[in-house]
Amino acid sequence: MERVYRLFGCLTGMLVVGLACADSRHAHTPLFVNKPILPSWAPLWGWEQPRDLAFQHRVVEHVTGVQGVGSCCAEGVTHDGYRLHLCFAPGTPPWYVEYVSRLIFGDFLPAYDAGGRWSSTSYGSTGSTGNPVQLRWSFVPDGTQLPGLSGGTAPSNLIASMNSKFGGNTTLWQNQFVNSFARWQQVAGLRYEQVNDDGAVFPNSAGSATAPRGDVRIGGRSLDGVNGVLAFNYFPNTGDMVIDTSENWQSSSGTYRFLRNTIMHEHGHGMGLGHVIPTNSSKLMEPYLNTNFDGPQDDDIRGAHRLYGDPYEVNGTVATATPIDLTNTNSVTLGFASLDRTGDVDFYRLTAPPSRRITITVTPIGSTYQVGGQDGSPPQSTIDTRAIQNLQLELRAPNGTTILASATANGVGQAEQIANFVLYPAGGDFYVRVFSGTGSTNDVQRYELRMQTVSLPTGDVDGDGCVDDADLLVILFNFGGADPRYDLTGDGVIDDADLLLVLFNFGSGC
Repeated sequence: MERVYRLFGCLTGMLVVGLACADSRHAHTPLFVNKPILPSWAPLWGWEQPRDLAFQHRVVEHVTGVQGVGSCCAEGVTHDGYRLHLCFAPGTPPWYVEYVSRLIFGDFLPAYDAGGRWSSTSYGSTGSTGNPVQLRWSFVPDGTQLPGLSGGTAPSNLIASMNSKFGGNTTLWQNQFVNSFARWQQVAGLRYEQVNDDGAVFPNSAGSATAPRGDVRIGGRSLDGVNGVLAFNYFPNTGDMVIDTSENWQSSSGTYRFLRNTIMHEHGHGMGLGHVIPTNSSKLMEPYLNTNFDGPQDDDIRGAHRLYGDPYEVNGTVATATPIDLTNTNSVTLGFASLDRTGDVDFYRLTAPPSRRITITVTPIGSTYQVGGQDGSPPQSTIDTRAIQNLQLELRAPNGTTILASATANGVGQAEQIANFVLYPAGGDFYVRVFSGTGSTNDVQRYELRMQTVSLPTGDVDGDGCVDDADLLVILFNFGGADPRYDLTGDGVIDDADLLLVLFNFGSGC
């Protein structure tokens, strides 16, 4: 394994610390609340000189897993080669967060940090970046030995502790984990299955369908008492989570948001996402735990899509198109869809009943937020995630290749629409293709896809809402042909049956 050794020092160069960094995305990642380790005179990054060399070595030992660290989030590589995520809770001094983070890693990334993804799970190989994954997850049995912050192990007491905190209501607290995974599944190409756990060595026991045990395993123990470290998490292909059972997880505010946002943040690392700045309470994967919103936000979702695609993957071909049934509804809207790169293509198979006119709209969605360094380095700038790619739209015939209509006129950040297109009168399956046009940036573009249909009178061949002479003439002029646009019965030929439908319904809708 290639290792890169980074040197960090104070302004005078009095302190030089070597920290091993690996290309592996494994590691564990504690989440902290206000319990700073450094005294009041501790250095601001780049401004003051640390005065206690031994103390600084102790800080590095804390961060790399020998002991506990302060109160925000950071990432690094432990002495045994695992990538570490340290996560801190609200109230931690910003200077301390930045000091520890830069001491280990240099700089945070300004927008979503989508690093290594799961390459294999208990379901098998996961394919290439942008493909969805399936993960099993499990609660380890109480008594399973778990690592802590000081290098030793202790038995998991998650189940007993949470049962006590929740008044014996096991279902209630476990549902907060279920709901947290369900939220990630709702917004990205992630699928989860809860299984039992055989209590195998933690971490580094691969997920198994037969053992059984999860790819993502969850345990709990006291880490540093109330506040301080909330939890830590390993990166893929490990993904295991340790919860500090000393915390007040029973807080029901915001439907247990303190617990759920901690779980969703930590599992964000478990799927391969790193931290982002600035810390302005706009993203779940910021270094601080946020409870002023619920679950993954725009930037977090974009990061998950970059790694695993959207919830409708895999739908990059006609054969794998996402099915959309319009038989019993006039309107369908799909959210959380995206093109995760410029080469991504999405297909949707529309099943439409007879006599329908359709309008299809693809609209870029997202938000505007600040990215950049907390202290202005790199300079902060504004990103508009609605204007990443130039979305394009096609409607295709049942054969999947014939293009019936397209919308490509608008540019980056603008919606495209195919309006009032008359589908084949017999109905059937049609295909929508969403793809990227010129001027696009090779990054995630989220979008909303909306399909609205209008019912037409039977026999209305031209789709004007009235069965009249025009429809009769269309049938007569194409009599004996096979053009599906005029084949009212869908039997492959325009014949007496189609003519009779027009005559029997003549004047309908007029």
